[in-house]
Amino acid sequence: MAKLWKFSGTRWLLVSGGLMLLLGALPAIPARAAAEVVLTLSSDEFEIGDDVSIKGTGFEAGSYVYLYLSSDAAATGSEIDGKVTHYQLLERNVRSGEESSASPGEFRTSFTVPEELTSGDSQWTVHGGDYHVYATYRGSQEIVAVATFNIPHGEIEIDPEAAVVGSQATITGQGLRPEQRITIRFDGQETAITGGDEITDADGEFTCTIAIPENPSGSYPVTAIDEAGNRPETEFTVEPQITLSPSSQDVDGLVEVKGTGFAAREDITLVLDGDPLPTIPVTMHTNRLGSLGGSFVVPPHPAYADGCLARVRVYDESDHFAEAEFYVLPIPSRVRLTPDTSLDSPGHAGMELTVAGIWFTANATITVTYDGDEALTVATAEATDSRTFSATFTVPPSAPGSHAVVAGDGANSVSVVFTMESEKPATPVLQEPAFSQAAEPETHFDWDEVTDPSGVSYSLQVAADDNFSAIVLNKEGLSDSEYTLSGEESLTLSKGGSSYYWRVKAVDGTLTESDWTTPRPFSVGASQETTLPGWLKYLGIGVGAAVAAFFIIRARRQAAE
Repeated sequence: MAKLWKFSGTRWLLVSGGLMLLLGALPAIPARAAAEVVLTLSSDEFEIGDDVSIKGTGFEAGSYVYLYLSSDAAATGSEIDGKVTHYQLLERNVRSGEESSASPGEFRTSFTVPEELTSGDSQWTVHGGDYHVYATYRGSQEIVAVATFNIPHGEIEIDPEAAVVGSQATITGQGLRPEQRITIRFDGQETAITGGDEITDADGEFTCTIAIPENPSGSYPVTAIDEAGNRPETEFTVEPQITLSPSSQDVDGLVEVKGTGFAAREDITLVLDGDPLPTIPVTMHTNRLGSLGGSFVVPPHPAYADGCLARVRVYDESDHFAEAEFYVLPIPSRVRLTPDTSLDSPGHAGMELTVAGIWFTANATITVTYDGDEALTVATAEATDSRTFSATFTVPPSAPGSHAVVAGDGANSVSVVFTMESEKPATPVLQEPAFSQAAEPETHFDWDEVTDPSGVSYSLQVAADDNFSAIVLNKEGLSDSEYTLSGEESLTLSKGGSSYYWRVKAVDGTLTESDWTTPRPFSVGASQETTLPGWLKYLGIGVGAAVAAFFIIRARRQAAE
């Protein structure tokens, strides 16, 4: 048999050449390319305690693989205990398929998501987030394949989802770690829990309330964080709002405006019932938290005359706005007198006064009275459509001091004060009959006229004695500064030296009286000699002598000068 394999050199060359020609005629067989190393998980989301199926492909046939679970993100080529420090060794020596197997370089295995990672440098509590399954070959720390899945943080809801600063919102959560303290963050800032649960129950659920913190208008993340690190999140929208104080105000009164939830650092426009209003300060704007403060004066407007609700709207430059209402109190009717009077500048009887009013009932008849309770009607007028009126009247004779001028339309009644002057008129100076003059029985009396801004009348009295205890004539309300007795008023003749006495006083339009003049004697149908009493005659002689001496001395001094 051995002889069959013995060839001469020539024969070997011929056989070798033939084999090479035969091989060249066959199609080329490509070399196997290196397969991509891949880990595939049964899902991309799991919870703690779930079973996870893993499939590995592209590994070296018949190799031994180590599998790790980690919260640290790393790429292939990184090393366990290098980039990855928090991990749990899931399984070692997982054998991939042999080259001769139906699935060379492949394997299948599974693991349960643990509550903690304990194989790394420090213990790590598993919570919501991304986790990574890493594969290395036995004896190597280099990562050759990565698969990632997510553990949900849990879920929270907030009710309402949009509201104003300071309002209460309810947060409900589930899927967190059981019996762990929770923290609420609003836009990243910790916010106090104002009511409800502060610790999750045995099922990882909770319900609590928070007060919406001061922030500009917009959407903000609200996060609930448990001690394990779960961070479920939702969105909340801050809306603008304004408040008005007081809730009711008079026309020309001040209303304070406060607002929250507007855009930050923007100018503000205030509109009252559709009309832009000036504000205090003149330029109102929001601060960095979208809050504002200021005030405005309620303007007079016919629509507010009987009182009504008024609507205030506040805008920022980004067109965020908020509205609020307040009650405008009925506008009180107002009256003014022209000219104005006072104690320092009083009026007088007979002067013309103009009374003007506003905010009376439209088209109503206005009655103007003088002196309140005595209610002397001095003028009437009709109110206009714009609820105004004007009337003029003459001040009637009345006492000094304050007098009420009242304007009323049946529904509204307003009083204004008129001040009457109180100065006494001058005392008249008597003219006729002269001192102790004999007069006719139909005696003519004359005295100097007195002037007064309120007008003047006179009272004249004649008596049979100088004490005026026996008055024989009393005349009041005389308009002239003289009076002649009528036939039926004639005085009887004076007899036996008897005399009459007369006096006058002035009474002005305020009913203020002057002093009586000094009683002056006169007689009727008899001379001075027969009618004057002795003591009065001597008194007259003495007065006359004194007057004569005065003029003589004065004349001598002038001559000497």
